[in-house]
Amino acid sequence: MNKTFIALAVAALASTSVSAAEIFNDGTSSMAIGGRAEARASIKDGEMNDASRVRINVLGTTQISEEAYGVGFFEREFKSDKADDENRYLFAGIGTEFGLVTYGKNDGSLGMITDFTDIMSYHGAAASSKITVADRTNNNIAYKGEFGGLTVKANYVGKNDDVEKGYSLGAVYAMENGLAMGLGYADQDTTNTLTESQIEAAVSYTMGDIYVAALYKDGENKASGAKDDLTGYELAAAYTMGQTKFTTTYGKAETESKDTADSIAIDATHYFNSNFRTYVSYNFNLLDKSDVVDAIDAEDELVFGLRYDF
Repeated sequence: MNKTFIALAVAALASTSVSAAEIFNDGTSSMAIGGRAEARASIKDGEMNDASRVRINVLGTTQISEEAYGVGFFEREFKSDKADDENRYLFAGIGTEFGLVTYGKNDGSLGMITDFTDIMSYHGAAASSKITVADRTNNNIAYKGEFGGLTVKANYVGKNDDVEKGYSLGAVYAMENGLAMGLGYADQDTTNTLTESQIEAAVSYTMGDIYVAALYKDGENKASGAKDDLTGYELAAAYTMGQTKFTTTYGKAETESKDTADSIAIDATHYFNSNFRTYVSYNFNLLDKSDVVDAIDAEDELVFGLRYDF
């Protein structure tokens, strides 16, 4: 397969196939298998729970003309309690130097915005939740294009189990001086009477081993003439020292009536090599018990993890 098309396919699928190993290549078509095995112990309110999981993915690419390539991707996640196994991705598409168009279960357009502050091994991302069409979902027509330092995404979602219809748009611009900015918008009809929308903006700066970022979110839910506004923000920082990375985030989100997220998280991740890492993560939950339905959701949490990427 043409090396240019391989590079295009890998860039377009960077978030889903980082560690995949090629097992077949006949010069026109290729196949790679990847995934992770992650053992995670969560301690909350004095009890330890097994949050371990395994992900397995398959990526296929083929050059279909001088200007275009085809791609298919599948990823399944298995959890230790067997209660919530799922197909994370299942899509196929056609790409050129102008971008990739896919259909199936794939990411929406705001994930690359929330990635600015979603940098931790376990915790974090407390205030940057996305509505369905902006997140990973099915019946999803998605586009991604990269043009120098500019990455753009757009997707339309038809009726599925969660929404009637909707769309999202996003753009990220990364400068050579370490500064990056992102902006995204999403809108959906959740039911015949409920509509939801949100806008997210983020900025980051990288200087050597130091990374800092901030995100702001503003959302709105409308149902039968009533309206509920949601706002949130996150701050994130990371420092890499040798093979160890230290990260911390703060996130707060609220509606007009209550706080929905308020936490500080810290973690340390040690990379033995590109395939194996271990981490410890602690979340200081600042929510009042009056803000949650279940009191356990207002407790702090300590997590230990071991992760092997293949």
